[in-house]
Amino acid sequence: MSKLTSLLVVFLVTFSFCYKMINDIEKFVDYDLDEANEIWNEYESHTYVKRTTPTTKSIDIANDIVNNDEIFIMRYWETFHFDGDLDWSEDPFDDWTWQFYFHSLRMVSHLLNAYEISGNMTYLEESKWFIESWMSHNPNPDDQASPRAWDDHSTANRISTFIYFWDNYRNSEIFDDEFAVELLNMMRKHGEYTADSSNYYWGHNHGIYQDRSLLQLGTLFPIFEDSREWVDISNSRLELHLDDGVTESGVHKEHSPAYHLLVMKLFMDIDDFNGHYHNKNEKLSSLVYKMQEFLIHIAKPDGTVPSVGDSFNDNVMRHPKESVTNEHLLFEITNGLEGVEIENKSIVYSDAGIAVFKNDWDNEKPIYFSLFNAYHSFVHKQSDDLSFVLTYGDTDFFVDGGKYNFVESDPYRIFIRSVFAHNTISVDNQTYDFREESFIGDPVIDNFHIGSGYSFVKASHSIFDGVDITRTIIFFSQGAIYIHDSITSNDLHSYSQIFNIGQDVVLDV
Repeated sequence: MSKLTSLLVVFLVTFSFCYKMINDIEKFVDYDLDEANEIWNEYESHTYVKRTTPTTKSIDIANDIVNNDEIFIMRYWETFHFDGDLDWSEDPFDDWTWQFYFHSLRMVSHLLNAYEISGNMTYLEESKWFIESWMSHNPNPDDQASPRAWDDHSTANRISTFIYFWDNYRNSEIFDDEFAVELLNMMRKHGEYTADSSNYYWGHNHGIYQDRSLLQLGTLFPIFEDSREWVDISNSRLELHLDDGVTESGVHKEHSPAYHLLVMKLFMDIDDFNGHYHNKNEKLSSLVYKMQEFLIHIAKPDGTVPSVGDSFNDNVMRHPKESVTNEHLLFEITNGLEGVEIENKSIVYSDAGIAVFKNDWDNEKPIYFSLFNAYHSFVHKQSDDLSFVLTYGDTDFFVDGGKYNFVESDPYRIFIRSVFAHNTISVDNQTYDFREESFIGDPVIDNFHIGSGYSFVKASHSIFDGVDITRTIIFFSQGAIYIHDSITSNDLHSYSQIFNIGQDVVLDV
């Protein structure tokens, strides 16, 4: 972190700490509702984040909530049936991630999706009921029904849902002045909480969610006394993420292609919001352009990213074309109808520790190879340095363990993050601690070449004590891949090359 960045962090921490001291969580303001709608009435249309988007399933999801008291959160869990009332301590799956989404009021977003599609006032009334219920059981951070109610992530995402609700509620036939003022006070508390540095998740994508929410709250509700300061705080914190969270070449540093996609979308949301409300950030726009280009390279033949780090196989080629600013990505998502085809799809991002090699997919059966060798921080890090994945056609031949929940005590999670779930090298049949601070910056790309006939990358690390490991990959465009590992040490050790074979591959030995 640069000296300037460090000074900025100190300033933000000091300012935000004072923030907590000067804001009373019990304060109640009788807001002028006409003034609260000043910005809302000034623009013909509005841009803001929706935690869920309207789909063909939205009406069914909302009907289950209204008619059957069944809450659908996400596809990872079954619907949750409740008895018509909630005390907001519910945890039916013993899963803090479910609780986070529950307290993010994701069910309200689903209901608003249905209302947006149908105009059925029942969905808006049900949304209001959930919000009133949540507020009564979780009035402030010192009085909450669950530790997940007022945490950094649920609070930030709840702001987005409150904004979505307000836009649909403010001119509706069920609008109630008293409830509207109560909701405005609750939104103010959310702004104060999120502006407080002790509640901010520094150096993590959660912080960007907070930046996005605070920026939108401060911009859309200038009625709040400190709205301008919230906008300044969110922009200053975002600057840290732009400087320290993404490499110069445009790759996010959380060791997971899926999180690159997630953070890029967060940045795109903010960039789109800034453009709509005339608050352009050229640095952010430039970085979004680079991050979109990375997707072209990291994508496998089917458009998904490899399950590396805490990644699922998310498809990165499904973007509304109006949201794409990179002409090369535009070419890919429109199947060549718009944009410009990128000249070379193989690349080495030396500052990100990533090499991606591809043959001529237009004329040959696709070969996809990527190697990962970077230690930027502990965030979503696994013991996967020098690991690679290989796909030929539609078949994943060498695979990575990817994401297995976030329960760190889960033995499967422990194994998936170990060296043994990656195509790399173990010393003395041991893994290594991916939370060791001294390892940060150790894995490097030593050399590389991109050519028409062949490409190569040479990468190394010395994470195992007293052992230097160098892996060289030569990728021949005609279809051969050469892997050479060189290991040196002054002591006697045993070494294991680990290969994880894809589930569709049958070995004939």
